[in-house]
Amino acid sequence: MVKTVVLPLLLLLTLGCARVGTDSAGGPTQELRDCTMTQTESSRPIWKLKAPRADISMGGNADLQEPEILFFRLGKHTSTARAKRAVVDGATRDVRLEGDVVLVGHEEKAELKTARLDFSGKTRRFRTTEEVFVEQPGAKLHGRGLEADASLSDITIFEQETRFQ
Repeated sequence: MVKTVVLPLLLLLTLGCARVGTDSAGGPTQELRDCTMTQTESSRPIWKLKAPRADISMGGNADLQEPEILFFRLGKHTSTARAKRAVVDGATRDVRLEGDVVLVGHEEKAELKTARLDFSGKTRRFRTTEEVFVEQPGAKLHGRGLEADASLSDITIFEQETRFQ
């Protein structure tokens, strides 16, 4: 059975905590400060997101400024991502990171840098069509386009250029 944090419920619990505005479609939004969101399955975290500011729409979508997201596999913290902005789709639990994205895979000691990175809530994998730079012990990889698991242990870079050190 899948259990998830429901963003609309979070919205209802926080009404009155900050200003109410409108989203790009003209619908109401709630502004949150120093917010934390957690996506779980079977009581285990999939990701945990922290941001100094978030705008949550009534549809459950979230627009976050300067987020830090911790990704987990089987309850174990595998990677950490930072970006200037993130958008969480309340229905699919997909996360789009934008602006100076850095993802660090802790087990593989890998660091990924790109302009935009999408995380699929369904497949739990990252994808981008942007230029990517990956550094791992002993190698620097560069290319355009990427698909990877959340721990950066399984990475496919499209249009790849590799340098060995």
